[in-house]
Amino acid sequence: MAKKNLILSEKLPPMRRGMTYSHAIKVGNIVYVSGQVARDKHYKICHKRNFLGQIEMVFQNMKEVLEEVGATMQDVVKLNFYCRHLWDLRLMPPVFEKYFGDHVPTMTAVEVVQLWHPHILVECEAVAHIGEDMTIVDGKEIPGVKYGKPYKVPGEEFRFE
Repeated sequence: MAKKNLILSEKLPPMRRGMTYSHAIKVGNIVYVSGQVARDKHYKICHKRNFLGQIEMVFQNMKEVLEEVGATMQDVVKLNFYCRHLWDLRLMPPVFEKYFGDHVPTMTAVEVVQLWHPHILVECEAVAHIGEDMTIVDGKEIPGVKYGKPYKVPGEEFRFE
């Protein structure tokens, strides 16, 4: 039977009595990271209504959780984003590259009406896999193949080029 280990860290907000989640759970080589928001270790919400500041803090918090269990951002295989305004994700690439480099995990993003506090704009959870090689399936464009037109929103280009 697998053992359960409680991971405590000075970098993470302490778990409060009555809270119904863990920062992360590691099962074998898989790490499930709870949704991270722009909250410091004293529970203060940071970068209110500032998406770039919040996504930076979300990734920093995620990095610290992963480090506590011996994983890195390069071990992340899946990200789930919950955004107040899905279109804000178009601003994310420079911050994303800072934390992930050229590693691109699988992702899902959904727009939600409200997160747990009105000033929170984004929450992101992750799944990481430690200790084995990864194979990344990338749908690169093939020269000579006709593709449909890129999706356009009036006044904005959808692709991050």
